[in-house]
Amino acid sequence: MGRTIRTIANALTEKGVDEAMSEGPPTLKSAALPTGTDDAASRVRLAEPALAYDYFKSMASISVATLGGILTLGETVFGARIAPWQMGMAALPVAISGVLALQGKTDIMQLCQGIKPPLNSSRVALRLVPALYGMGLGVFLVFLMLSYVAPDVAARLR
Repeated sequence: MGRTIRTIANALTEKGVDEAMSEGPPTLKSAALPTGTDDAASRVRLAEPALAYDYFKSMASISVATLGGILTLGETVFGARIAPWQMGMAALPVAISGVLALQGKTDIMQLCQGIKPPLNSSRVALRLVPALYGMGLGVFLVFLMLSYVAPDVAARLR
């Protein structure tokens, strides 16, 4: 541990702190897919299957947490302001986003193990998961904002 810290400190003093900090994060591999090889990237048809797997894993967890937050806040704190159907309209896209993230993660694991899934949805899920998540969160915030900004309109929607 001490040796690693000394190595980093030596590198910073040799380059200078400003120069070392301005380099930024390391760049990812190119998005060009390998052709004719039998590695995980060519089977999954994603340039970075490990990154996609981590992304799906994170989005599945975040979707579950957000779904719990929407349902809890809609029933307790904002229960008088948001109707149950409005809460359902906000929760449904978030739930679908979590299910698609879980399915995309499963597809990547199956393909990396050499098992062909019935439907490889991982490439489509990379686009749908954030769109549905954002839509569900946005719907919840719009209904909540509408109940504060225009309570008469929100009352007619209930």
